[in-house]
Amino acid sequence: MQTELSRIDSGDVLELRLRDHDGRGGEAGDGASLALRRGGAADADAVIPITSVRRSGDRVLADLKDLPIDEGTWDVLWVGPDGHPTPLGTRDPGLNLRDRVAYLRRPRHRELRAIRDPKGRLRLRAVAVTPYAEVVWVDVGAESVTVSGLLAYTAQREGAASAELIARQRARSGVVAAPAELVDGRFTCEIPLRPLVAAHDLERAHNEWDLWLQADTEAGAPDGLRLASHADDVVGKKKKVVYAGTTLSAGGPAVRVRPYYTVHDGLSLLATLAERGER
Repeated sequence: MQTELSRIDSGDVLELRLRDHDGRGGEAGDGASLALRRGGAADADAVIPITSVRRSGDRVLADLKDLPIDEGTWDVLWVGPDGHPTPLGTRDPGLNLRDRVAYLRRPRHRELRAIRDPKGRLRLRAVAVTPYAEVVWVDVGAESVTVSGLLAYTAQREGAASAELIARQRARSGVVAAPAELVDGRFTCEIPLRPLVAAHDLERAHNEWDLWLQADTEAGAPDGLRLASHADDVVGKKKKVVYAGTTLSAGGPAVRVRPYYTVHDGLSLLATLAERGER
């Protein structure tokens, strides 16, 4: 059995649209069911039956939110009326940005993703997550950097809420705060760069400033929410995404500042003396 569509909605419900191997719509018969098997495992203890399944024609909805799914990758199994489990195949690449945004905007500590492996099999990936601020847009001006995005994996308050963006100088004590607009869980902030330049440590070749969003909607995040970009599934942005920089002075040597992504895809600002470049 193949699936034409395999998505997990914001309520952790797996939706499947079935197709027979010849490409025709497949019927989800009453005698069939679904299960999860830990990737690479062969023993029965590594199998989790999916008990809440609704079927209608070629459409299957499987509720996963209360299942004891540990971190890792799981095979999605089609269990026939005879009880024989078969790995499901899928034609769905598993990424829809609109669905991803809807998924990010609900509080959760575990993320479930439907993915297609290199052999075309449907798999489920479970990972632990913590709240953060998903970056959607970055714009570099002459003396500021504007960042916008949305709160991820944390409570969303309707209407406006107070917030500010905090730039923390890595391995140093520098802190720069700027007011942020936060409405319906979406934020925008213009970060002034002159305070960063004024706090520049001339003894360091690189001055990195990590960006955090502090909002009164947070719970259990005393340092705020780290700005990062994960929704598009592009990892390793540090070597793939390059932003323009701007050069300015605060009474001393000229400093060049530009946004960049860290090895963990967090958004930070890099400041270097303009005359030295970024060596």
